[in-house]
Amino acid sequence: MKVIKVTGAIIQEGNEFLICRRGPNEKAAGLWEFPGGKLEINETLEDCVLRELKEELDIEAELHSLYDNYRFKAEDVTYDLYFYKIKKYSGNLSKKVHDKLKWVEIKDFHYYSFLPGDTPVINKLEKENKV
Repeated sequence: MKVIKVTGAIIQEGNEFLICRRGPNEKAAGLWEFPGGKLEINETLEDCVLRELKEELDIEAELHSLYDNYRFKAEDVTYDLYFYKIKKYSGNLSKKVHDKLKWVEIKDFHYYSFLPGDTPVINKLEKENKV
């Protein structure tokens, strides 16, 4: 089975986290996710998440640390997912690939349909924030 490495960014301001809705031309359009994307050849995981934030949101970011890593199996592919917390960012958030960006408290995540692969990291965030 094919394995794809993917990075995601957890951007928090106060009690809210940035979530993004996949645009109509994207695979899994309409589902919410943390920003990020696939690792490219000769790229580190850290470089990948920073590149994706620039490409998707037009921001420059500083990584805090790797927050979570796990494997998620879909029908025909397995994803190695790496979620990084973002220490800070600069620039104005811009929708480059998503059709919506939203700041949401963890307690309200259940109102949004997320990509299935994001469920374990959401559960971890909820547990740590006692939701």
